Amino acid sequence: MTVSLRTAEWILVTSYDSYGQAQSSVERLVSVSDTSIGFWLPDDTGVRDRFVTDGVVSVRECDKRGRPVETEPVLEGRVRVLSEGSLFDEVRKAIHEKYALEAGWAGLVDKTKTKELFRSKTPECVVLINVIG
Repeated sequence: MTVSLRTAEWILVTSYDSYGQAQSSVERLVSVSDTSIGFWLPDDTGVRDRFVTDGVVSVRECDKRGRPVETEPVLEGRVRVLSEGSLFDEVRKAIHEKYALEAGWAGLVDKTKTKELFRSKTPECVVLINVIG
């Protein structure tokens, strides 16, 4: 994994369904290890459908609007989704520390939205990507 990806603020994550159709999103990330990055989502609705365990994703550093940094390579990774455990807690805490205001707003918007719609809180999750090349 490149050094700049470990220190990047935004990544473009592209997942692929069983028909090869791509779905991309822009996410804020933290470095988890020398080969792994992670991001937190305040609402896990549909996340496990999009990111199947050990599914292949591509990642690339980008700006907050999803425009790729042309000097950075597209890397491949394997993904898994966590909703509990020490690694979940570690990534969630690191995201909240690195992006305190933005992460707080995302959680607040989710709480307001779900309380209004469902009278409960949606489960949050962490997406881990093991970058393999």
